[in-house]
Amino acid sequence: MNPAFQNLLSQLKSKNKTDIENAISQFEHHKEDFKNHFGLEYNEESKKMMFFLTKNNAWCAKRVFSKITSISLKNSVIKDVPNLIGELQNLRYLRLEENQMQEIPKQITKLKNLQTLYLIKNQISEIPKEIIELENLGLLYLDDNCITQIPQELFTLKNLLHLYLGNNKIQEISDEIMALKNLIDLNLGNNQIKYIPQEIKKLKKLQWLNLQNNPIENIDEIKALLPNCTIIF
Repeated sequence: MNPAFQNLLSQLKSKNKTDIENAISQFEHHKEDFKNHFGLEYNEESKKMMFFLTKNNAWCAKRVFSKITSISLKNSVIKDVPNLIGELQNLRYLRLEENQMQEIPKQITKLKNLQTLYLIKNQISEIPKEIIELENLGLLYLDDNCITQIPQELFTLKNLLHLYLGNNKIQEISDEIMALKNLIDLNLGNNQIKYIPQEIKKLKKLQWLNLQNNPIENIDEIKALLPNCTIIF
C-alpha cells in the first residue's frame, strides 16, 4: 500500500477535525488505493459517508465499509444520513438518538440485516411505509418524537421484540397490532390514545406494556385480556 495513503488513514484517527477533513479530501489523489481499501469509488457520496462515520469515532478507518456492523452517533447534531448508508448490508446496530432528524431517511430502510434502531429524541413526525423492508428488525426505539400514527406496514415486522413509541402524539392503535406475535415490550406511554383494541390479547409473549398518561377508556378490559403482562397505566 502507498505510504502516503497509509498516512492519510492514520490521520482519520486524529481527534482534530481539520486533520480528518484534510485526509478525506486528500484521498482524491489516491482513488485506486481508496477503492481497494474501502470497496467504494471515491466521489462526493463516499466523502459524505466518511464525514458522517468519522464523527464521534463511529467507524474504524482500517475497516472496509462493507464490514461495518455497528454505528452509534448519539447527540451529534445530525439532520440526515448519507445515501451510501443503505449500502452497509452488514449493519445490525444503528443508534442516532438525540439528533435533529425530522424524518426516518429512506436509505435506512435498505438495511436488510438491521436488528436494532435507536431514533429517540429527534423531531420525527412520520414512520415511512418503507419500514416494511426492515424484516430483521428486533428493537425499534422511537420515543420522544412527534409521531401521530403507526403505519400498517410496521405491523408486518414479525421479528420485532421491543417497540418503543412513548411520548409522541399517537391517537389510535390499529387492531393489526395483533400481527406482532413476538413482541415482548411495548411502550405507548404519554400519547393521546383513548382505546386499545381487544386484538392485543393475541400478543401472547407480551410481558410489559406502558400505557401511562393516555386517556384510555378500556383499561380494565385490557388488564383482563393480558393477565400475565405487567401494565403501567
